[in-house]
Amino acid sequence: MPRAIWSGPISFGLVNIPISLYPATRGKSVSFRQLHAADNTPINYAKVCPNDGKTLSGDEIVNGYEFEKGRFVVMEDKDFEAVTIRKGRAIEIINFFDIDEVDPIYYQKSYYLAPVETSQKAFRLLVAAMERQNKAALAKFSLGEKQHLSVLRPKDGALLLETLYYQDEVRSTKDLDLPGEDVVLDSGELELAEGLMERMTAAFDLARFRDEYRDELLKIINQKIEGREIAVPELAPLAPVVDIMDALKKSIARQEEEKKGAAPKRRRRAS
Repeated sequence: MPRAIWSGPISFGLVNIPISLYPATRGKSVSFRQLHAADNTPINYAKVCPNDGKTLSGDEIVNGYEFEKGRFVVMEDKDFEAVTIRKGRAIEIINFFDIDEVDPIYYQKSYYLAPVETSQKAFRLLVAAMERQNKAALAKFSLGEKQHLSVLRPKDGALLLETLYYQDEVRSTKDLDLPGEDVVLDSGELELAEGLMERMTAAFDLARFRDEYRDELLKIINQKIEGREIAVPELAPLAPVVDIMDALKKSIARQEEEKKGAAPKRRRRAS
């Protein structure tokens, strides 16, 4: 069982349901240490003042906000305590809504919520009601030094809490150089593109996939541990698409060939 990283109540109306918060995901990328090339000793990182080259201890370091280039205002503990918005110790539900209303771009990080021993029934009641109504909840709570907006939704008997970016943290598409209505689409190209999409449509199933890069990298690491020679393959560069119609036709033909190859062969009946 994962270790709880936060505990407190879910609060809505006059209802308080004690819960624990658990990480819902874990990164599995391959990590490396930086070494001194001469003797493979792991290197340390020191905080050094660039003006005098002095290595600084923790009590010599303060927090500064750069309000102009090269100009800082120093923030002390009492300055943070003066913030009038107090960090609550509850996940406060603001309102319920239909989950389809959220643009996925706002999702930031996922956590699981589970009840403590004394709140099993109340927690199950909330989950069941949200499932029956097909609702999610918009909530706010504090974790670390930040107040988060979040979405709560039922998942496999638990509640999934997904922290959200605030609206002013999400960049607009208006600054991108996007094609407009002056870019005319050929009906034949559109039909071919839709046909290719239909042939490539399948159920969303992440269980079919692994991190192939990580697997291959670990394979190479093990080969080096065993003292084996590493061969670097030559990869052919991707050719730019010149004729979109020709590329779509070839893609559809390849999809058809792949489907034929995947189809089970029928056995002939003995006469």
